[in-house]
Amino acid sequence: MTSKNPRLVTSAAPPARRQIQSWQDAEHNAAAWMRHWGFSDAQAKPGGADGGIDVRSRRALGQVKYQAAAVGRPELQNLFGARGRDMHKQLFFFTGSSYATTAVAYADTNDIALFVYALDGAMTPVNKVARRLGRPPAPITPQTPPRLLPLTSVAVTAAPPAPRPSESPQPHGPKIPRWGRIVLGLVLAAVAVAVPQESTVVPWPNTTVMTIGLLVIPVILIVWGLAAKNQRSFVPTGAGLFLIDLALGWMMNRHLSENKAFWILIVVVLGVATLLIRLNARDRARAAAAVVADQATSD
Repeated sequence: MTSKNPRLVTSAAPPARRQIQSWQDAEHNAAAWMRHWGFSDAQAKPGGADGGIDVRSRRALGQVKYQAAAVGRPELQNLFGARGRDMHKQLFFFTGSSYATTAVAYADTNDIALFVYALDGAMTPVNKVARRLGRPPAPITPQTPPRLLPLTSVAVTAAPPAPRPSESPQPHGPKIPRWGRIVLGLVLAAVAVAVPQESTVVPWPNTTVMTIGLLVIPVILIVWGLAAKNQRSFVPTGAGLFLIDLALGWMMNRHLSENKAFWILIVVVLGVATLLIRLNARDRARAAAAVVADQATSD
């Protein structure tokens, strides 16, 4: 989050209790609570093609689930993706059921406030982000007006300045894994330029071709990192691409390629790299299928 203070003004009285008998009631109740927490323009937007966003504000977005099943990590990933480029907006998630352990951990990492609403409209914070944003406002103590001194008094004592209210701690911004791709790509690009120039390396077929070959994967990583917008895991795929680039460097080094033992090692390394990439792709496919299934259930 980039906002220095995500809650500008918090009303003293919580919203009036309302019976939650439908998903529309749940969404309007969530909007009322967000207005109480300082997002004064929060409005429920039921029934629209909003990509999972049920409550909107200039500084916040909220999603409301009216279901009995526990909320899992895919639902929060869907909310995080629906925010798009509006990284300054605070994310809220409301449900009448509960949250899986993995969902709470994901919300803490990505600064998503999790709440559970009761059938009478009451809100209970679930994670540390929700407890920070949903804490009740501090009571305002009226200041005693300064006592006026007689006109004959020579010295006038200035009243001490009122203490400044402490600012809310700045929320931590979401950790975007695309920088891991960019950093790894830059490191491999530096290696691709430096390795062919080493005295112990015999480039095959020549230095230029070896350098271009070793730059293919770094370029893919850098472009991928610049275009990525999601929070999906990258470590297995990154490790696999690193191993492929390593094996490619061995194959284009004539000094090593003439050793048969190195070819066995190259095959093993490529096999491990392929396994890592396939496992990561399978996990992503499962997560995407879970999000689609949840959206179909909600509809």
